[in-house]
Amino acid sequence: MSEVGERVRAALPAVALLTLATAAVLGLSTLVGIAPAPPVWQLGLTLVAGLLLGIAATDQVRAALTDWQGATAAESGTHRRARRGAAPASSPASPSPSPSPEQQPLEKPRPPRPARPSWPRIGIIALTVAGLVALLWVPQVPVHGVATAIFTFVVGYAAYALPVLPLLLLWPLPRLPRATWPWQLPLVPFVDRRLWTGAELRDLTVATLQYLRERVLTRTTGIALAVLGLLHLVRGNPSLFDGGTSRAGGLIGWLLAEPLRLVFSAGGAIGLLGGILVGAAAVIAASVGRAWGTVTGYAVLAVAVAVPLLGVGAGHWLGFEYYLRTEQGRVVVVAGLSPTHRQAVHDTAVPVDGLSPSLLALLDKGLQVTGNADGDRIARALADPSQAAADLFVGDQFELKAGECFDWIGGSSQLRYVTPCNAAHIGEVTYVGHLPFLTDPGRDAVDAAAKAVCEQSYGAYLGVPYGQSFLPLEKPMLPPGWTARPVIACSVGAVGPWTLKGTKTVAALQQKVPWGAATGCKVEVPDALRVTAEQPNTRCVAPGPEQRLAVQGGGFAMDLEFAAIGKAAGGAKIGAACLDGADLGNGYTFEVGADGVIEIFKLTGGQPVKLAASAKPKNAGPPTTASTPLQVTCKPTADGGIELTAFSTGNRKATAVDKTNPVTRLSPG
Repeated sequence: MSEVGERVRAALPAVALLTLATAAVLGLSTLVGIAPAPPVWQLGLTLVAGLLLGIAATDQVRAALTDWQGATAAESGTHRRARRGAAPASSPASPSPSPSPEQQPLEKPRPPRPARPSWPRIGIIALTVAGLVALLWVPQVPVHGVATAIFTFVVGYAAYALPVLPLLLLWPLPRLPRATWPWQLPLVPFVDRRLWTGAELRDLTVATLQYLRERVLTRTTGIALAVLGLLHLVRGNPSLFDGGTSRAGGLIGWLLAEPLRLVFSAGGAIGLLGGILVGAAAVIAASVGRAWGTVTGYAVLAVAVAVPLLGVGAGHWLGFEYYLRTEQGRVVVVAGLSPTHRQAVHDTAVPVDGLSPSLLALLDKGLQVTGNADGDRIARALADPSQAAADLFVGDQFELKAGECFDWIGGSSQLRYVTPCNAAHIGEVTYVGHLPFLTDPGRDAVDAAAKAVCEQSYGAYLGVPYGQSFLPLEKPMLPPGWTARPVIACSVGAVGPWTLKGTKTVAALQQKVPWGAATGCKVEVPDALRVTAEQPNTRCVAPGPEQRLAVQGGGFAMDLEFAAIGKAAGGAKIGAACLDGADLGNGYTFEVGADGVIEIFKLTGGQPVKLAASAKPKNAGPPTTASTPLQVTCKPTADGGIELTAFSTGNRKATAVDKTNPVTRLSPG
């Protein structure tokens, strides 16, 4: 047979082992759903890479095959019995003649078992194991947290198995004869103060590749590296920059797996790393079988292949964190290794439409839950707080129910007490209920969820969704410390001597918002709202430009009473408005002049056009000398217009319907 034929024949076992192992692991990962099947061209590229790995491991696999054949032959020889010649019948007592050398059984002695490791080696390994156990397995050690963070960053979840790995050094595996790695060559620029020659670089490269080939393809090092890369791939290729790799294969797994994934696809990379793992396990098992018997070798092969692959495979489904997030208009549960990592997505069937701004912000950030079922329950409870309503909030020496009004004793006590809603009060309880958490998600998450629940329940109480009203929510009332399903209370600030429940009130004088008057105007809110024009020909509106609320298609009713402004005000007017909150120059105004007539104007770009006016008042004084009650409404009509109405004492009434480019985004002012 030619030299080429001999080389091909020698490489066949290694090529078959690595290529078939690569194909088997790739197919298995695709079959169980760990990775999608790669495109045809990447599949072919993966099998070619497996073939090249087999060629690289030819010498090691051939030596392992020889070891295994030797172990098999030794066991066969041990159990082979020599033929015994029959003794002559005439002389039963005569001794049997000794067999000739040609008649001796062909027994091959079993190879000697490796000698016991030296005591210094055992001592060093024992100290290493004890140190790693203390650092990684004993939380009471002061540096346990720092050590765990460092090791998990480097090798991920494999850090928790590190204390076991040094025990493998008790079993020194045989290696093929090769020259010692030239450790002097890397020091040439420092020792000889010169660069490497071409021959030195070639020698260093060849020696390094030979060393890596042996370590990766025939040693437990190869199994360990393959496991780190597989952990990274089966756990969804987490990012190095958000901490996800610490719960997968760590930095080493990321460095190994990411280039392979980009070239061969995730499935191809899993196949290649699985092939390396199987090849290294086979070589190790052959060495063990040569010294300890084929049964032991088979056991080692099964353990070295099954344990890493099963452990890595389980990592595809287990050990993830779960977060509530939004995706494509739905609230979903995302399984991942960090808030930004996605391994699997579960739909909770809760739509995003109608969720409050704070709840959307909380979900965009990621709210941690314990699993899909817990995520379903929490998503439904946050979207519809009425499901978790409670009868009573018990605070520090006070109790509150939904719909009750309260006052409080100031200072450091913050003591609230219930008061009639038709009396002076500083707040009204809009919701009392449970947060849906069974385990503590952290104080920040509790605070954010409480705010979101208060916003979500706001519209059910007031009849106006949160964000379409000026009435401010107070900070949610929470119990101290942590309890499962904590009870919270939501409230709005003081709004006057009436109850808000079902009123659809969107603004009130006593609300705690910046009234923010425009230039040339002064707004004061002592016991009542006072708006002062500080120069002639100025229109002052409160709330001012800082409040940009504008409800598309919204209708408003305002009940106002103006104190007498005095004769010194001259020709000043009082009134109300329905304006575009985003642009106060557009909308409608209801103005009462010095003669008491109510006029309705449409503003376009700040320019007024009169739409209607009332008659002069009967038996009612002008606004300069008498108080003026005023009720106004702005509401959309069925045909797309805006109906405007104003009433006051003295039989004053003005009405108008604007159908010519009406302003439909309105806000009270």
